[in-house]
Amino acid sequence: MENMLQNIDLIHRYLSLSITDQFYLNVDLEGEYIFTQNIVSKKIIIATTFTDKIRSHPQLKLFLSALIAEINSGRCTVDLRRERTRYFEEMRRQPFRRII
Repeated sequence: MENMLQNIDLIHRYLSLSITDQFYLNVDLEGEYIFTQNIVSKKIIIATTFTDKIRSHPQLKLFLSALIAEINSGRCTVDLRRERTRYFEEMRRQPFRRII
């Protein structure tokens, strides 16, 4: 079982890069979520604390909520986040190519 607190930086980069890839936006996610302990299972989870910056964009809010739910449920593993993060970072280094 993953200890999310050991992967805070990876989670933050994954969420930020996913938003950039999907919406072409650079969003500062500071204060938009916290790590806390689930009362029942006692495992560490990500809880949303969305500010108006996120709440005012329904598609972004839904997308970010879905990503966080995948992480919390374990469907988006550490290995998958690492792989996707490497992919997103590599894509950012590629020169822009116009498709005609």
